[in-house]
Amino acid sequence: MKRSRYGSQFVALLVALLIASTSAAAESADKPGKLKKDPSETVIYVADLHCKTCAKKISRKLFAVKGVVKVRTDLKANVAIVTPQKKKQLDPLALWAAAQESGFPAVKLVGPDGTYVPHPETKEALKETDDKAAEQS
Repeated sequence: MKRSRYGSQFVALLVALLIASTSAAAESADKPGKLKKDPSETVIYVADLHCKTCAKKISRKLFAVKGVVKVRTDLKANVAIVTPQKKKQLDPLALWAAAQESGFPAVKLVGPDGTYVPHPETKEALKETDDKAAEQS
């Protein structure tokens, strides 16, 4: 079987694009920007949210979490903003899992309960303040 020299270039380009989109999502998570959100809402920064179909896919998964009444997405900022029922607090771990299940891995989650980042090895949610406290002891 004869291989095309363009095949390996195509794969290299895809890998480069994936790395760039993931690092761009991480950078946008570090810059709060001008997101309008209520203090009760949770912002989930995700990797590679690039079209309306992607936004619908993650929204469906987030709506399945108990207590979610509204999901807004911002394609440019790679975020989903989740609104809870009145006088209710959403489970950040359930939101994190829903984002992971949608195929858009969470890069950072900021909500009333605190800030969560992915564990370096397992990619599960790790509360940022817990990590800092462990480093100090």
